[in-house]
Amino acid sequence: MPSTVVRESSRTHRLRWWGLGVLTLGLFMASLDNTILNVALPTLARELRASTDQLQWTVDAYQVTYAGLLLVAGGLVDRWGRSRTFLVGTAVFGGFSLMAGLVGTTGLLIGARALMGVGAALLAPSTLSLVSLLFANAKERTMAFAVWSAANGAGGAVGPVLSGILLEHFGWGSIFLINVPVALCIVILGAVVLPRSRPHQIEGGIDYLGAILSTIALALICWSVISAPGLGAGNPLVLAAVLAGVGLLAAFIYWESRASAPLLKLSLFKIRTFTVAVSVAGLVTAAGAGALFVLTQYLQFVLDYTPMQTGVRVLPVAAAMLLGALAAPRFIAVLRLKRTVLIGLGCVGAGYALIATTSANSNFMHLLPGVLLFGLGAGLLVPAATQAVMDSLPPDATGAGSATNTALQQVGSALGVAVIGSLLAARYRGVLMADSLWPQLGDLQQTALESVAGAARAAEQLSAGLAAQLNALASQGFVAGMRVSMLICAVALLAALVAVAVLYPRDGRH
Repeated sequence: MPSTVVRESSRTHRLRWWGLGVLTLGLFMASLDNTILNVALPTLARELRASTDQLQWTVDAYQVTYAGLLLVAGGLVDRWGRSRTFLVGTAVFGGFSLMAGLVGTTGLLIGARALMGVGAALLAPSTLSLVSLLFANAKERTMAFAVWSAANGAGGAVGPVLSGILLEHFGWGSIFLINVPVALCIVILGAVVLPRSRPHQIEGGIDYLGAILSTIALALICWSVISAPGLGAGNPLVLAAVLAGVGLLAAFIYWESRASAPLLKLSLFKIRTFTVAVSVAGLVTAAGAGALFVLTQYLQFVLDYTPMQTGVRVLPVAAAMLLGALAAPRFIAVLRLKRTVLIGLGCVGAGYALIATTSANSNFMHLLPGVLLFGLGAGLLVPAATQAVMDSLPPDATGAGSATNTALQQVGSALGVAVIGSLLAARYRGVLMADSLWPQLGDLQQTALESVAGAARAAEQLSAGLAAQLNALASQGFVAGMRVSMLICAVALLAALVAVAVLYPRDGRH
């Protein structure tokens, strides 16, 4: 037995960089699907006649199941084994990507996206845990974390570019079908190069009640936020959903504090470095997901770019994030974690503030400085926060800790799209309903309120003069909503910067 263990350890060490490649490709694919849909949103609005609420759910259905099941997946990492959980998650992700690419209605697409989130939830925490296992040397470990972070960030940034290329030549289903051969390759290669670690013998079962409570709570809160602009914040259904979601969230925390094998280890949050790091990462992820949801629509609906042109114009974000991620190890070594986090937060907040100055007459070059600052800051932040999270965890909690970190980022993504999308929708609707053109729309009012694409459909049934007025008004309303949402993002990042400056330990370092 000892000789077998030694041989396996030697094999793992020899193939560690190949293993890192397979893991980062899997994470890249899951991260890609956080954003690849964004460029296709206007296409879905036109071809499937999806409203803004439905567009938000095509994005958030993936985020909600991804976030809600990540903590369960963290427990499965330890019980099933890291490599097995990663490979099963990749297979599930690829299978339901095939379903998403072949469906023909918005409802079925939302369902397929939710099931893809299940696969992503299984594979994502396994990657970080396996990276920690593969790399014991301090320098190699820092570099591996940087590569992991770069893959995570680059996947999200490259998503719009790849989406634009695919939509230029194929139907919208291609943005999901491309995952199928990639997932197949990962499963085949992963079975060869990843370590064959045995599952841990852990007492107690999986906390399924906690998973149900947290997932339903998040879904209800997202639904209430997304539905509030259309139904009204005082609508009984919206209020009931908010109260139920908050109540279930409180019940989840209460249950976790008393469960024998809790889904969420609340004791981890007693570690200040861990708490600050995951909070900052979640907030930045929320702001980034919401901003991308808005900006990809702005480029197509307002600036009238094609999906391909839109994807190309989002490419600078990927380049800036990659540059920031590659520079992060040097920043951490020289400036330490706290200063690196503060610089990253300052860049991201300044980027949003610049984007918030956009007007109806602005062009892409006006957006570019803000977009670059955001990408650079996010690229610096994620590796620093990841390093702080993993270094603060005891060896037997890497699976649960990495799952908690990733789960809070996905919760941030879901809430970011819900909140920022709803702020946009509320302001957009307010601008339309306050204009003198509004009474003249008659039966077309509800169609125009759905989205800018809905306004374009309504305009097709109006005279040339009224159609031009409605399209111009819809663009004006969209820009007004974008400004409000980006300004709120900037304020939130400024608050986070102050909080880190005050709360983050002075001796926080690499």
